[in-house]
Amino acid sequence: MLRLLLLALSLCGASAYAQAPDWRSVAPPLPLSAPVTPATAPVAIGGAAWGPWRKLCREQWERLDRAPRRDCLNVAGVERDAPARATRLLLAPEALRGERLAVLRRDDGGITSFTHEPPDAARDGALLPWRRHFESWSLTARRIPVGATFELPVPDSPRGVTCRAEGLSRIEARQVLVAICAVELAGRLGNTRQEARIAMAGRIAIDLPSAMIVAQGYASRIETFAGGRSNGVVITAARHWLE
Repeated sequence: MLRLLLLALSLCGASAYAQAPDWRSVAPPLPLSAPVTPATAPVAIGGAAWGPWRKLCREQWERLDRAPRRDCLNVAGVERDAPARATRLLLAPEALRGERLAVLRRDDGGITSFTHEPPDAARDGALLPWRRHFESWSLTARRIPVGATFELPVPDSPRGVTCRAEGLSRIEARQVLVAICAVELAGRLGNTRQEARIAMAGRIAIDLPSAMIVAQGYASRIETFAGGRSNGVVITAARHWLE
């Protein structure tokens, strides 16, 4: 397992990615329905637990000359829990027939519970990757000042991806906040003596009513080292979206 530590980077001025000026261009574009317009006041996100979506999907290009690998979580049920000020979601991974995941997401974006449906304590450990996947879409309610930076969490890292609000747009009928995000990570590759450096850059679209990330597209630059010498560079890409 790659243990990642955040390295210094900047979203403006001297870029941490100047070593490879073209790799970021492979990041898939956001499916915006309108041009991005600068915000003139702090933007409030969150307040609703969910929106109209019936599917959460991601595509990953491990090689840019091949078709992407795709997986989705289908929304099999949506139930409002008014006393808890939350919405209960029943999610069904397309790759695992018969599997059901129950998520309780509050109006402020907090995730109260994430369990199998029906509950199965013996398999709770298997939920962690799915929970992390869902949590990567879910932000908590907040106000984002104009031009301010904010962080998104990265598993196994003490700090997260740094994002900067770019402006407002729409995806279909939903208003979104568009942000530019970037991070550079480094660490040892498993139990080997190889080191890895990973840089990621892209854009995200945050749904204003729910604070869910409804779309994101990013590119990654991965370089491994052995004995201080580079083994080469791999460029990958990914996109996530709600529909």
